[in-house]
Amino acid sequence: MPIVDNETDFQRYIDFVRNSPYAKPMQDPNWSKIKNNWTCDYVYLEENKQIIAALSVIGIKNTNGKHFLYAPRGPVCDFWDFDLVERLIEEAAPLKDTYDAFLLRIDPEILFNEKIIYEYQNRGYEFRTYPLTNHAFTQPRHNMVLDINFRDEDELFASFSTSCRRNIRKAYKNKLKTIHTKDLSEVDTFYELTKIMAERQGIGHRPKDYFQRLMEYMDGHIFTTYYNDQALSSSLLIPYNDKVYYLYAASSNENRELMPNYQMIWEEIKWTMENGYRYFDFGGVFSLDIKDGLYRFKEGFTRSEGIYNFIGELDVVYDKEKYQEFIK
Repeated sequence: MPIVDNETDFQRYIDFVRNSPYAKPMQDPNWSKIKNNWTCDYVYLEENKQIIAALSVIGIKNTNGKHFLYAPRGPVCDFWDFDLVERLIEEAAPLKDTYDAFLLRIDPEILFNEKIIYEYQNRGYEFRTYPLTNHAFTQPRHNMVLDINFRDEDELFASFSTSCRRNIRKAYKNKLKTIHTKDLSEVDTFYELTKIMAERQGIGHRPKDYFQRLMEYMDGHIFTTYYNDQALSSSLLIPYNDKVYYLYAASSNENRELMPNYQMIWEEIKWTMENGYRYFDFGGVFSLDIKDGLYRFKEGFTRSEGIYNFIGELDVVYDKEKYQEFIK
């Protein structure tokens, strides 16, 4: 049965995923070390003793008493290959009984396309997509992505909005300093700013050890911008395949007028370019309204052409009653 159950197959699985152009960070086997309170299983298909498709599945017990299975940003194969994806889903079916699961959710990082949705729906799968609100999805359906596309530094800078360029210049005039590190000790600074930001915005935040695991297991990088010796902003990035993911960011309540976030991100983008990555992914937004502060900030770097509308969620439903309760 092609669900990984030994070290030899696990190594083959790792090699396939990390060399596949379809792999995303959340499909990497190390992601289970980040979500270490979830179950984890690795499903694959092979031909001629070679793995041709993979699906990393994490899971957790839902409040309805049954297991929620989730393959974040899966599968690791061409989502347009409908027969291949369906075979992969069928190979994952034993997990239903293993965990008494009511649902397997897959949310690929591919652009919205009605033909794909129609095809999977015709095959009997639920597909949660537009026009549901962005808050209805496990992850935001809209991401802001900067396509570096072999542009040089001057071309890239010129592509930003006028206000964005002005704020970057202002940050450098204010003599801010941005430091890049992979040192775990910098998580302390990042975490302190995270607590400040969360209190300011009235939101929750991840525990420190979550960020430490991202640094340790997912090749995390931290950029922190200082004014003298005071940390004003910090963010945690993960490079994977041809993309750098801007996963988490935080800032101080003080000296915000010095525009530390703008210098920090410009330094991150330059690092992305220097290291040969094609995309800088700013992550999700819940609104495409210019009045929304988060969208306005990210749009200054990506402009409107950087809005990536992902397709949504393919739901493999095992228990319809529990599923209907869950999506409500």
